[in-house]
Amino acid sequence: MKKMPKEYRVIDFPPLTEEEKAELNEMASRPASEINLSDIPDSKPNANGGFYYIQSLKMPKTDIHTKIDNDTLEWLKQAGKGYQARLNNVLRWARMNGCPVTAL
Repeated sequence: MKKMPKEYRVIDFPPLTEEEKAELNEMASRPASEINLSDIPDSKPNANGGFYYIQSLKMPKTDIHTKIDNDTLEWLKQAGKGYQARLNNVLRWARMNGCPVTAL
């Protein structure tokens, strides 16, 4: 049996200064049409089916055994190696986007 993973640690940033809070409040009050987003890269999935910020996290993992429908497995494998990471990223995306798992 594998050793249980460690808890994910959150970076403990220092509290914001009053100046930083004021700047954030000023930016939040602007309409979206005034915000220049031209220098921000697209957040499209990469070749492995994951999003960049998810790929950069070192999340703890737990080994499980489950069964998956053949057609779903083929869909995950069609992009090549890394289908297990893609499956995890699909599940994470569903969770982060409010997929109603209790209604399934």
